[in-house]
Amino acid sequence: MRITSSIEYATRLMTTLSRAHGQAPLPAERLAETDNVPGDYVSQILVKLRRAGLVTSHRGSSGGYALSRPPAEITLGQVVRAVDGDVFEDVCGKYDGGAKDCRHQSGCTISPAWQKLGALVTGYFESVTLAAILEQDPARCAAPPAWLEKFSER
Repeated sequence: MRITSSIEYATRLMTTLSRAHGQAPLPAERLAETDNVPGDYVSQILVKLRRAGLVTSHRGSSGGYALSRPPAEITLGQVVRAVDGDVFEDVCGKYDGGAKDCRHQSGCTISPAWQKLGALVTGYFESVTLAAILEQDPARCAAPPAWLEKFSER
């Protein structure tokens, strides 16, 4: 899994929208400025987030974007899927349909490891809400967040 610029930017935008939840919608231009994301890129990401039902758009002079539901109900996994598709690429799935040929499809011993890793990564991203991200102390950036503890036990 790679954290693409789309995922990074979308997470920043969603965090800013989380801080403003329950207030007036934020215009795309303000989001671009606040999160230091190119304006055209902000618009593209917001379209994807709106299509996924994570944000709503409001027209007019006081329009802009807002979360569609509380930050505690939106996961990082939902954000990732909205902008980049699957949270974890199914390594073996890319060989389905004959597009590419995996010479190890029958009796593969590696596939279970990729499947377990995919389940762990996806489970982690689904467990982290925008509210949990907001609860982190930015001064403790180098320290692992509290919600990471349950994954370090595995």
